[in-house]
Amino acid sequence: MKLKIKPAYGALVAAILAFSACAGDSSNQKNNQKTEVKEVEESNTFYLIPSPEDLFAFTQNDKLQYSAEWLNPVENIDKYIDNKSKEFNFGTFSADMAYSAAFAKYQESVRYLNQIRTLSEQIGIGNVFNDALIKRIDNVANNKDSLKAISSQTYNDIIRFLDSKKRNRTMALISAGGWLESLYIVTQSITKYDENDVSIQQIADQKIVLENLLQYLNQIKNDAAVTDIIGQFEPLKNAYAQIKREDSGETQTPPEGAIAVGGSKKLKMTEENFNKIKETIAQLRNNLTANNVSK
Repeated sequence: MKLKIKPAYGALVAAILAFSACAGDSSNQKNNQKTEVKEVEESNTFYLIPSPEDLFAFTQNDKLQYSAEWLNPVENIDKYIDNKSKEFNFGTFSADMAYSAAFAKYQESVRYLNQIRTLSEQIGIGNVFNDALIKRIDNVANNKDSLKAISSQTYNDIIRFLDSKKRNRTMALISAGGWLESLYIVTQSITKYDENDVSIQQIADQKIVLENLLQYLNQIKNDAAVTDIIGQFEPLKNAYAQIKREDSGETQTPPEGAIAVGGSKKLKMTEENFNKIKETIAQLRNNLTANNVSK
């Protein structure tokens, strides 16, 4: 099965952390977010690959603050003794690195980058960290743009490498880990439900992303590690299933070449829905980052 990466638009993973539009044009937020998806050519279906670039827009206003408490502790790397936990938490560490880089937290970014480098050697993708990239890391100092550029380059190099080697299982677990960690950070940052908060709507829209991600995982569910992750995501799938659609009064016309997500209906998340989803995300994320699950 041949897979390739291509850019697209739509309310997919960019909605996870693209909080800059919360204070600005919300309609532009819905229709013009850039993300990365995977295309399975045989079925012409697109599957989500979250990119660190999508994580940077939310720092353009004060909607989301930085908190180290929301990060997966680097010490947890010693708990990742099986390939499933290494690959999944490669994704969580990647999200934490991108989050730290977005706030110009140089020391934290480098700490997470070093963990990513360690895991990359253990899961067979260490060649991505060539001498040129390592030199850039050493010279980056406390420069926000450089941190973001290195984070994006590292991610894109990893995706290209995995794609060229047909490492679909590894890519799937990294994607799941990165998405879950990103959504964990966002939900933890919201302490009070407000139905008029665009951030709440963006979290509701992750129902589409989760369905997309699970479809991708199900393409390779013959792998025991992937099957295990699918099963562990079931409570989150059930929590999102409680969100209903309602008429939005809007008609979306995506740009040429874009993926149309949704239409004239929008997902309506109640306070009860939000609290349940936030709780479920935290439980799932904490179990997987602590590796308190079956191998």
